[in-house]
Amino acid sequence: MNAITTFNDAQALTLVQAQAFRVNQRVYEAKYPDWDFGRLIFVDTSGPEWSPGILTYTSDMTGRANWQSGAAKDVPLADVSQDMQQKTFHMAAIGYQWNIEEVNVAIQIGQPLPARKARAARLAYMQFMYGLTLFGDAEKGLGGLTNYGGVTAYIPPADGTGGSPLWVNSAGVGIKTPAQIVRDINRALTGIRTATFNTEMADTVLLPDEAYDYIAGTPYAATTMETILSFILRTNIYTISTGRPLTIRAVRELGTAATTGAAAGKGRMVVYKNDEDYAKLHLPMPHRFLPAVADGPLNTIIPGIFRTGGVELLTTTTFRYVDGISEPAAAS
Repeated sequence: MNAITTFNDAQALTLVQAQAFRVNQRVYEAKYPDWDFGRLIFVDTSGPEWSPGILTYTSDMTGRANWQSGAAKDVPLADVSQDMQQKTFHMAAIGYQWNIEEVNVAIQIGQPLPARKARAARLAYMQFMYGLTLFGDAEKGLGGLTNYGGVTAYIPPADGTGGSPLWVNSAGVGIKTPAQIVRDINRALTGIRTATFNTEMADTVLLPDEAYDYIAGTPYAATTMETILSFILRTNIYTISTGRPLTIRAVRELGTAATTGAAAGKGRMVVYKNDEDYAKLHLPMPHRFLPAVADGPLNTIIPGIFRTGGVELLTTTTFRYVDGISEPAAAS
């Protein structure tokens, strides 16, 4: 006759508490590039974890020197203006759980608890933060990289085939020439330089998949194997002016992100200066798992929490949205 072994709730909870720590540590060491929001913007984790928010002070200088008479009774004066922005931090949560059957089976067979549930929670956090970084959150009044209030948005020149602003249509057919596409990108880059009185230039371009795939796979000219993308990376005005590479990334969600006039629902290009002095994502408390707790006679939960203030643009002059460069790919 086989002996019957029983386990009580306290033993099960002890096992979960001991193994969950090791599981969580392994999960935190893993990389999840699919929703790697840190590639898109500087992530600021320096704030106190439980701070209610952060105040950011910005200033500007005014005044102009001029010729002056020795008999004048006044002189031109310089001044400094100061502004303040406030970001509120919000808490969100995602955790996982084990029931008594799963735990006791692990005890019975002498195997560690699998890490799949912890990985699922971690991926849910990454997906949440990726969406928040791109699109913000209407409930909390937060903007994202693709839809921040006050950013200049416009449709590029409609000088493609048939008087269209598109680079490529829904069938993957090119509408603009390679030279026109290069011009559209350089125009966005120089627009930021002009808006900042030649003090800053954008260093990052986000494109819809359809636009990125087209320029990455299309030769710049019939006489060369160089693609439109490689030509842009080599000759764009940012790289020529600074000697540094321009970052161009494909972001699938931009395929329908345009909001300007007749371009609404089409592809949006986002051009910006990816620098913590101008744009950052506030994440004072990155995702963390808390100690396991029994929340009923048959269930143990491992809570996970994080706190964020979302994206903050300290100035919108280093951002541009260019709408209507592509159409969503037609269903095959």
